[in-house]
Amino acid sequence: MMSEKIAAIQWRTFFTGVFMAVADLVPGISGGTIALLSGIYGRLLAAISHFDLPLLKLILGGEMTKAWRYIDGFFLLHLGLGMVSTLLLVSKLIAWLMLAQPLIMWSLFLGLILVASILLLRELSLENLLRRSWLLLGLAVSILLAKMSLLPQVDGFSGWGYLWLMAAGALAISAMILPGVSGSFILLILGIYPFLIQSLAALDLQVITIFAVGCGLGLMVFSRLISHLLKQYTAAVMSMLAGLMLGSVVKLWPWKHTISYRLNSHGLEVPLQQENLMPWAYSNFTGAESQLGWCVLVFVLAGLLVVKFGRVKLQDLAA
Repeated sequence: MMSEKIAAIQWRTFFTGVFMAVADLVPGISGGTIALLSGIYGRLLAAISHFDLPLLKLILGGEMTKAWRYIDGFFLLHLGLGMVSTLLLVSKLIAWLMLAQPLIMWSLFLGLILVASILLLRELSLENLLRRSWLLLGLAVSILLAKMSLLPQVDGFSGWGYLWLMAAGALAISAMILPGVSGSFILLILGIYPFLIQSLAALDLQVITIFAVGCGLGLMVFSRLISHLLKQYTAAVMSMLAGLMLGSVVKLWPWKHTISYRLNSHGLEVPLQQENLMPWAYSNFTGAESQLGWCVLVFVLAGLLVVKFGRVKLQDLAA
């Protein structure tokens, strides 16, 4: 019975990693939101923050078993396996789906994030921890990020330019562990996202390694900061995170009109600036089918999945 329970926990962690990776591949979605929704957010921050001097002392002292337990090794291993396998195997599929069925995909993500935001707000209200001023601040920051102009697209790095790739990794991963802030969208703003997706699909080990080093450094620093703030200012931080999640709806809205375009590395036009439209206005303005019925169905199904399987519990933050 015990082994079955452990196996179940490992598989749940693995698939949480899968969904976190899928979320992080899509500009506008945060892997941190999936971690919060899965009830592992506090545990994840605690595990990452244990990459510190006490861990180094355990390793140098040859106490590898204690070191493994100190960082919650099996938890990070199975979460990491889920994320890495998805990043390496599904990046092309996600890119294709976003191109082939953008309205359906954005409706799916919109349903997940909006319902998760409502559940978090409900939990904060029940615990009397909702702080409206911090909620509004998070909402404003998220909307501002969604409306930011994109920097010119990066087509490659060389020499000292790899330091910028490493810094981008640190910044993006810091955003990824925040619910409501999309690390992929940060990379998109910086002009690095298309290049990085292509590098992942092509298994460019040099680019992947340098970016991963930046991610590791960002995780070790930022996870400690967030853990400290969550323990000391739980109400303010969680209210702001709820605002960030709600504000991401602006980026996730399916029906958009492209105002301007940019050329990607293949010389093809891709959207640069977009504005949101109502579904009926989308059909009239673009001449394309709004797919409203399918979008509503997918939105509702996504929301029901969150209600059924989501675990937005503030007690998890103390894990």
